Amino acid sequence: MTDEQDYLSHGEGADQGRVVQRRRRPPLSCTECRRRKLKCDRSLPCGQCVRSKTADSCVFVGPQPGASSDHSQRMSPPVSRMRLPNGSVEDPPTGTGSMFVFDSKLGPKSNSKNRVSKRSQPDELNELRHRLRVLEKALNKSQPVPTPETSIGEGFSEVDTSITDSTGVDDRVRFLPDCCFRGKKGKTRYFGRSHYSTTVSFFQDIGSFLRGRESIKDKEYSDMKRFKTELWTRDAQDHQRAFREQAFKLDEMVPARAIADQLVQHYLDTFETTYRVLHIPTFLEQYANYWNNPQEADLGFIAQLLAVMAAGSCFSVQPLQQPEGQDPHQQPAMKWIMAVQSYISCNFVSPDINLKMIQTQCLLLVARMGLASDSDVSWASSGSLIRSAMTMGLHRDPTRFRKKSRPFWCELRRRIWNTIVELDLKISLDRGVPPSVDLDECDCDAPSNWDDNALTESLDTNPTHLSTATYTQNFYQTLLAKTLPLRYRIAKKVNSLRFNLPYDDALRMGEEITRSLQYATSLFEDNASGINPVDAAKHRFAQSLHLFTMRKFLLALHRPFSLSVLRLPKCSYSRKTCLEASLGMLSQMEIPSPVDSVLYPHITQLGRGMFRDETFHAAITVCVELSLQAQEMGQSSGPAMESVNSSVLMSMVQSQQTVMLEAVQRTLDDFGRRIGPGGKGCKPYFFLSMILASVKSRIKGEDPIQNVQALSRRSVRVCRAVLNGVAYSDALAIADQPYVPVSHRGFPFLPSSFYMTFGRDLNSLTDNSQQNNPQQNNEAPAALAGPTPMSASSAEIDPASLFSVDFGDFAPIDLGGWFDGLDAGGSDLWNNDFFGSLPPI
Repeated sequence: MTDEQDYLSHGEGADQGRVVQRRRRPPLSCTECRRRKLKCDRSLPCGQCVRSKTADSCVFVGPQPGASSDHSQRMSPPVSRMRLPNGSVEDPPTGTGSMFVFDSKLGPKSNSKNRVSKRSQPDELNELRHRLRVLEKALNKSQPVPTPETSIGEGFSEVDTSITDSTGVDDRVRFLPDCCFRGKKGKTRYFGRSHYSTTVSFFQDIGSFLRGRESIKDKEYSDMKRFKTELWTRDAQDHQRAFREQAFKLDEMVPARAIADQLVQHYLDTFETTYRVLHIPTFLEQYANYWNNPQEADLGFIAQLLAVMAAGSCFSVQPLQQPEGQDPHQQPAMKWIMAVQSYISCNFVSPDINLKMIQTQCLLLVARMGLASDSDVSWASSGSLIRSAMTMGLHRDPTRFRKKSRPFWCELRRRIWNTIVELDLKISLDRGVPPSVDLDECDCDAPSNWDDNALTESLDTNPTHLSTATYTQNFYQTLLAKTLPLRYRIAKKVNSLRFNLPYDDALRMGEEITRSLQYATSLFEDNASGINPVDAAKHRFAQSLHLFTMRKFLLALHRPFSLSVLRLPKCSYSRKTCLEASLGMLSQMEIPSPVDSVLYPHITQLGRGMFRDETFHAAITVCVELSLQAQEMGQSSGPAMESVNSSVLMSMVQSQQTVMLEAVQRTLDDFGRRIGPGGKGCKPYFFLSMILASVKSRIKGEDPIQNVQALSRRSVRVCRAVLNGVAYSDALAIADQPYVPVSHRGFPFLPSSFYMTFGRDLNSLTDNSQQNNPQQNNEAPAALAGPTPMSASSAEIDPASLFSVDFGDFAPIDLGGWFDGLDAGGSDLWNNDFFGSLPPI
């Protein structure tokens, strides 16, 4: 039977009863030879395509054959019908336009030597590479890469990923852990895929430990709860007295000139290097005029000044130089933030939405992020800021506004809009939600690399163009703006409702981020010699901020695939990338030693505020890697390891694990040193202590539950000691001593030598509080609405919330529903005693 007869006889049974139409002979030559009308030797690639240097375009295609056994021997099966890595078989797409890749080695009359030429080894390699590329493209089109949540715990199982007919939403959205959907009734919280809750849910043993403990009363927990109740009530009363019983008078809140000069300079040397909001010469001129005549100052400028000083207060205390509890600007900064917010609320009407008001809103958002206050409110404030900016048209090309088309106003609008988008990207990545700004609907150009002194309101033409590698006051913003579209796509893809990011696209975006990171690093090194020594600290901070931001997006991009490595071994590169990015971030946030040689301001000063969540996320990512290594070593141990030099391999693995464990331990100690007097910062210390204990147990092959149980009790003692004013190093020693009961005031009975050492009696804190607050032990002030912590029952208090007065301090972590803070789920979510379930030591 000829080729044509063979082809036509394939559908003979289906064509009975109708007129048989003449069909064209199936093409046997490649597409290029057919187009050029050349004789094809049907190799892959064929000789004609090799000689014309079009080997990549050499493809054999044709109509998809039927199920004939004869054709199944001569033509390779469609790639869409091949078996996928998860074991499932994809059906071929229906339709008349289906295509398949033709394999010349199995073609018609393949036994004839004169039909297929003998190929050399390079031709074989080219064919394998080409077929591999075709196979990868087909796999990406037929089945997207599964989400990480399908492999991070036993509670998740692989389900059908079909698209529902009604909504069109992929079922993969259901794989988000339960910790992303918090609370119930009228108080809920949602955290998306880039939030650290998904990574924390990897440690199922901690969740099982917390859920499986029986309610056993514990004296230590009861004393801790009573102490926290008193502390919470006292601080709540102070908050009311400071913020609710008196009106804000902005002009009376400005501190002395020396303090104001220091805080303003801190802001200009740190945040203003990257998040450009102000035209520095104009602001400094207004600042000087204010001190010359404070009585005639504009309230709008005073509001900006208070916001600038609140943001600069993040750098007023150097790590380890003095305890965080002795920060003289922390409480005033919170008052300044409340006052500026009150000013904006009172003056935020349509006629007053101008560029000055937008600047004040930006400065207020930066201050809130820097101090890590009111995380939920900061997210809402970001949305209000974006809509205010879009009302003014900052997202559009500034030259379209003819009256404001001078270079000064155009450049100022570009800088402010870029800062707004950067802040929105940071908050969206922290919360795990898509960005609020759609860059596809914005045509505002990127800011230019010009000094502020080169921009004046009277300027009619643009200043002289400078190279993007030239250091100016806007250098770091322009450098970060180059990757803004890429980082926007990452945040949008990772936190989309349906995770459908192909792994090849993720690798390409990751490669772009890596190249930008390497370019910035080399640029900083090349220009290091030309930096003025006076400005060295300012440049060092801006460079650290740039590198930290890029690594954060690189981690967010690869993390979903890194956690899927058990199911998808090809994602091992993402696992390696996440580990490197996490270790790089931890090294940046580590408190340097010796401290005296550190140039301030330093990025580590943001470790207790703006970058606390990112640091915690990086630390637990390293812990995930350690857990995976422990699991792999346990599975690989056995007779299969006897043929290799296991001692050398174990030595290498142990040395790497030691480096990672030391990095996490240093981060844990830094969290302990950054605990504030009101409990701010206790939550990351508490959870990282338990996670690190679990990881160490897995590496040693021990029972993780016992170590988690012991370390959770120890972390509570450390936090309690720090809340009492004890230094972290001394708190560690106190935590290892036998349990000390507490007094009726809720403070531990400590030896007299302790009070002499620290120069004050801790019991006097409650005595002074009672003298200043006579209502404290009687009844709550009338301003308090609803039940107070003092009147709450033990079933209404979350032990995880015992460590924080600022409920925006640390977003809650779901471990089986046991850690619903009062800021996320309400007191109705806590129905058991966790610390009461811990057996006595």
